[in-house]
Amino acid sequence: GTPTFMEALAANGTTNLQTSVTGVTASKRRFIDDRRDQPFDKRLRFSVRQTESAYRYRDIVVRKQDGFTHILLSTKSSENNSLNPEVMKEVQSALNTAAADDSKLVLFSAVGSIFCCGLDFIYFIRRLTDDRKKESTKMAEAIRNFVNTFIQFKKPIIVAVNGPAIGLGASILPLCDVVWANEKAWFQTPYTTFGQSPDGCSSLTFPRIMGLAS
Repeated sequence: GTPTFMEALAANGTTNLQTSVTGVTASKRRFIDDRRDQPFDKRLRFSVRQTESAYRYRDIVVRKQDGFTHILLSTKSSENNSLNPEVMKEVQSALNTAAADDSKLVLFSAVGSIFCCGLDFIYFIRRLTDDRKKESTKMAEAIRNFVNTFIQFKKPIIVAVNGPAIGLGASILPLCDVVWANEKAWFQTPYTTFGQSPDGCSSLTFPRIMGLAS
């Protein structure tokens, strides 16, 4: 199974999509595609979803391969592979299945030129218009369950980062076992920009990895 796994990892890490991503503002994140390669990106998403042995969810693609499970973010209910409760539940479901089957490890990556933009703030803000306290509690619980799934997963998780990893998309990386990033990957945790507390256990894991000063 090793050659197949390495081929999948290499293919994800050497994508030829030429996309530059700009901007994190206090109100929302705007991602601008300077190369206008969205048609190619859509074909890539379609190709991955049509692969044999791929389990089709709404926001992820799960491919059972020789000795490992490949989970790819390919969101339809959010933009730029950002995380809302629906996306997080699907990732949790795929991880729980991989934990129980004969997979030796999980390869976690994304379709397209962006790895993960973190929390889907538009989704959350829309739901705060009703019962703010109730909805906030539900959001916190969804994030807690998502993060705990990574913490409690007993098999190795290998992450292939093929583009920007922002917020929760970056903070979950230290909870995995190996992280590979290509030359187009970059990482940002704009918590102060959004007035947000650190998530994904990053207030513990980042100082341990990078040192307290950093």
